[in-house]
Amino acid sequence: MQIYLPDELNKYDKIVYEPFCIFEKNNFLENSLYQKLKENFPEEKEFVGIHKNGKKIFLNNKQDEFYKFIKNNIWGEFYNQFNSKDLLNSLIQVIKPELKKIKDRSNFKNYYFNKRHSISFYNKFYKKILKLINYNSIRLGFEFSIIKKDCFIPPHCDTENKLLSLMIYFPLNESYENLGTNFYSKKEDSKLNLDTWESKYLEKENFKEFYDNYEIFYKSKFEENKLVGFIKNDKSWHDVSEFQKNLTRKSLNINLYIE
Repeated sequence: MQIYLPDELNKYDKIVYEPFCIFEKNNFLENSLYQKLKENFPEEKEFVGIHKNGKKIFLNNKQDEFYKFIKNNIWGEFYNQFNSKDLLNSLIQVIKPELKKIKDRSNFKNYYFNKRHSISFYNKFYKKILKLINYNSIRLGFEFSIIKKDCFIPPHCDTENKLLSLMIYFPLNESYENLGTNFYSKKEDSKLNLDTWESKYLEKENFKEFYDNYEIFYKSKFEENKLVGFIKNDKSWHDVSEFQKNLTRKSLNINLYIE
């Protein structure tokens, strides 16, 4: 199995730099590999997490059930390829020039990779020691996501410890293209600035205020075998709209976190 990532942002098929960096790579994987991953996407009954705000269900690498699923499965090999020092290091090198432009990332220099999420005393102590010598612990987040009728992902800028978000979509047919991710910027006539570094999902009662002041400036189409990425900053507002049709939106979310 070979995962190819361009070694520079300008080698991606699409790139937007402002108000935050978004990039896309078409035909990201060999088609045969993509189809095998799609065929082996976990069944809904295997998902053990649900977000109360929007009702997205998920299965991720913080959960024991995730590792049971990927064992002896093509997804296990794919996960191990992504969760490798070489690949993660190459990703960080690609986005480093953009990270330098972000005030809250100005001190991001030295880092090491944490292969698996752990809340053990030893792991917490180890990370504290490394922070004292200005080393950041980087962890891969790997999450299967399903969104169904009347569900959504609320507007948010991502948590402050996220560096990078990557998404791979798994549509079932062409009518799904409108289920992509919406990216927002502040309207020119906006009277309210909601940009924030410490972000969480907006509550539904705040949606109107947000949509009155922000508008979609880019939308990634929900297409097969495409990698969509964006770098977190205080302006990286995005969401997935609620839909009324009886559809199932399947995607994989791959994130890099500082711990």
